[in-house]
Amino acid sequence: MITSFAGESKHFLDEKSRLSIPAKYRRWLTEEDAEYTFVITKGADPCLIAYPAVEWDMFAEKLRNLSQFKKKNRAFIRTWSRNSIRLKCDKQGRILMPQRLLDFANIKKEVAIIGALNYLELWEPEMLKEHQESQIPLDDDYFEDLADIF
Repeated sequence: MITSFAGESKHFLDEKSRLSIPAKYRRWLTEEDAEYTFVITKGADPCLIAYPAVEWDMFAEKLRNLSQFKKKNRAFIRTWSRNSIRLKCDKQGRILMPQRLLDFANIKKEVAIIGALNYLELWEPEMLKEHQESQIPLDDDYFEDLADIF
């Protein structure tokens, strides 16, 4: 079992819109992880996020602790919850991707899977390239700011 996701790999949806989760990422999961279950949701960026079920459950617990009397909290909880679906890997390590989520991320066939510590990001490769080019440059000033955190 691994304790965090890292790296990038390219995969393709099959004709039934199933995505094969690379074996290196399935090693995160154990038999206690509800038979290799992920929760897929829309990302804050134009991608999908795949949380192992155990990670999603910890995230959901944090959401439960937000006050539901605050409008921003209700909107955030609603957005994350309504766009999330729990999906179990089949025996070949594939998950059936819902079309509405694929449409959100503009994923047609090819998928870039990026390990992002405790979750996976699922990107349409061209969208990822465009997004990377529009991001804040990771220059010396950026790393200086991070020094205060680490």
